[in-house]
Amino acid sequence: MAVSAQHLPLRLYKSEPSSVPHLEYRPDVDGLRAIAVLAVIVFHAFPALLPGGFVGVDVFFVISGFLISGIILRGLSRGRFRLLEFYGRRIKRIFPALIVMLAGVWALGRAMLLADEFQRLGKHVASGAGFMFNLTLFMDTKAYFGAITSPLIHLWSLGVEEQFYLFWPLFLLATWKLGKKQFGVMIAVAIISFILNVLAVSSHPLAAFYLPWNRLWELALGGVLAHSQLGKTGRLDRSDAEPSALESRLAMLLASVRGVIGILLILVSCAVIDERRAFPGWWALGPCLGAFLLISAGPQSWINRHLLSRRSMVFIGLISYPLYLWHWPLLSFAHTANWRGFTPAVKLAAVAISFVLATLTYKYIERPIRSSPRVLRLAVPLLAAMLVCLSIGYMTFQKSIPARALSADIDKFVLAAKEPNPYPKQEGYVTLGNGPRTTLFIGDSTVAQYYGRISKVQKEHPDSNKAVFAWQAGCAPDPALSLVNAAGCQKLIQSAVEYAKDSRVDTIVIGFCWYAYFVGFIQPDRVGEAGPLVPATDRALSNIKSMIAGFVNQGKRVYIVLQLPVDGGFPPRQMIRRTVFGPGFRVDSRPAERATIDRAIGPFITKLVQIAKDTNAKAIDPMDSLCNERDCSPVTADGNPIYHDSWHLRSAYIREHVDYLDATILAPSGKSGAGL
Repeated sequence: MAVSAQHLPLRLYKSEPSSVPHLEYRPDVDGLRAIAVLAVIVFHAFPALLPGGFVGVDVFFVISGFLISGIILRGLSRGRFRLLEFYGRRIKRIFPALIVMLAGVWALGRAMLLADEFQRLGKHVASGAGFMFNLTLFMDTKAYFGAITSPLIHLWSLGVEEQFYLFWPLFLLATWKLGKKQFGVMIAVAIISFILNVLAVSSHPLAAFYLPWNRLWELALGGVLAHSQLGKTGRLDRSDAEPSALESRLAMLLASVRGVIGILLILVSCAVIDERRAFPGWWALGPCLGAFLLISAGPQSWINRHLLSRRSMVFIGLISYPLYLWHWPLLSFAHTANWRGFTPAVKLAAVAISFVLATLTYKYIERPIRSSPRVLRLAVPLLAAMLVCLSIGYMTFQKSIPARALSADIDKFVLAAKEPNPYPKQEGYVTLGNGPRTTLFIGDSTVAQYYGRISKVQKEHPDSNKAVFAWQAGCAPDPALSLVNAAGCQKLIQSAVEYAKDSRVDTIVIGFCWYAYFVGFIQPDRVGEAGPLVPATDRALSNIKSMIAGFVNQGKRVYIVLQLPVDGGFPPRQMIRRTVFGPGFRVDSRPAERATIDRAIGPFITKLVQIAKDTNAKAIDPMDSLCNERDCSPVTADGNPIYHDSWHLRSAYIREHVDYLDATILAPSGKSGAGL
């Protein structure tokens, strides 16, 4: 049964009017908050069920822009807006739950994280407390999706919102005297921001995702809606003119249609958009326009009244802020503690606990503080508490607060993970040696990782070929599958094909992280799982076959390096199990069954081997070197880690033990190699 605000239990919403006394409370907006936060939670816990659930954040942005702009515009229209009071209310609204969450996450991190992880957490606590986390991620990371080992990564959105709260009131104050023209200026700001976002999403995707001016249009869209509803009397709900009965029925029908279209846009976006889309860009219009239409439909439209205003939806909406804060750290720590045990049941338990913590946080911390009429008297100590959080985070980052001590057997796994990457720092073309003949290596970082071994072999064999690596991290055999910089990847491969025409190039080695592109599971807890091949696989394989055939026809020897064994437990950090209490840290270096790995990589390995046969190339299988008949171990016989991360071996191991590419620079020049 749908309920209106007056039918809700007083304990659920009584704090809302008092916290913003100049803005009428709308339970349907809280219901929309519920949809947004539930979408984000489902995506974080079960991404396969709702691949586009992350668009819930975009819905939040539109809601925030609408509510904040409404507060400011109504205050300005009545001559009651005070900037200091506005910021004080924002502190009362945002700080209490965030302070509690940051303290809890820091304490858990101190118990469960390794030294460098704890140091990074300190940086993130400081950035989160300073509302600069989106800028920190923009500078420090390569991706958002799949970063489950960062328990505070979700605070990037809070940084965007707080930066908006700092800028937007000043902007509205500065443009208030423009009168009706202010509305046009707001629209212009939203359009400019959207254009910047669209331009950045392909060339600078991290900038499009994290930087505030590329996200401003989403919040400004809510502001435009708030301004459009500002009548002559300064009321945001309706003007004083009473419409006729026919006009009322028609308006209600149109509002209900807007609401239905709005909810469909959000739901379709959650189902259709995924992390491979160029997001936000044009794709973000779906959830943002959906939120815009739902809010503009009003509390009496059909969807808003019968779905969004339901008691359960309103309750989730009321606790949505602390729920958003708590759910991700719990999922992250559960995964960090034991990724093998990160089962659906554990995920559901983490989500359930986050609901409990969110309810307690809202009831005993957030609501009492928000409902208090004392604004500045509460804002000052809250600001001081947040500065304490920032200071503790900074001290942790500076190692003034030490991490939990490690034993020697754990420390060697930590050191292995912290070693420099096994591939060169420079992307593009890297040359080793000066032999008269050349071996050209084409691919991504999984082929470039062998340059240390190639250098060693060249020193031991002065008559070996010169080696040229044409590589780019995340570069796929088909640009559509590239993880980063698809245009640059395509250009690199095309230039390598041209380079191969040089008569001095007698051998070509092609190697990619085929699993990451063809199966597409790059999240740490899904690496090594079997799955269907992505749609562009056949096209990519066709391109590879054509390229190899061209090389062979030119008289080149061609090798295809197949897939390294992949398993979620192979990276050194993944072999460290953590508990809050004793024993603390322990090593779990169990091998992966070869049959399991074969199921994961077999569908595309079969196709690559067939390409080698058809083109008279030769396939090199790292599995033959790294595995026995039954399983593949992530450690050497004396217990040292073999892998650097999910996709690469350690530099020292490659240099001393990996010999399956030696023949590519030692074999005599001339004819192409024999097929399999």
